[in-house]
Amino acid sequence: MNGGTLKDAEPIFRAVLESGGTFTLKPRGNSMRPTIIPGRDSVSIVTLEGQASVYDILLYQRQNGSFVLHRVAKVERDGTYTMCGDYQVVLERGIRQEDVIGVVTTIHQPQGDLVRGTKEFLAPAIRRARNRPLRRIRYYGGRLLGRLFGK
Repeated sequence: MNGGTLKDAEPIFRAVLESGGTFTLKPRGNSMRPTIIPGRDSVSIVTLEGQASVYDILLYQRQNGSFVLHRVAKVERDGTYTMCGDYQVVLERGIRQEDVIGVVTTIHQPQGDLVRGTKEFLAPAIRRARNRPLRRIRYYGGRLLGRLFGK
């Protein structure tokens, strides 16, 4: 996928995943920083078998058609997922199983691969989840100060 969009590659990656294969892509956005650096890191994705777990990274499609690669923050009682990018503070609720395209099995980084389920894969997620409340305060506090002081 050099220069193309995920939407352009959709028929290809869906066919690969449906056949039991692995699809590798380079995410573009900043929402998963610092775990996934756009332009540097790539991820390998397979079809999700069963229910995802907290801290899994899922590729899913929103109702508006956009593709998102975020981490599971919570599995709700009704089976939907609450998602959040590692660099974000706002939770996205209501992601259904049918919205999920696949799960990240490996994050490929220059310093080495992070494999799903390992301590190295989970450590950044746990760290980011624990400090999300502080990041929310900083984010919303900064916005409020900007409005008050015209910044």
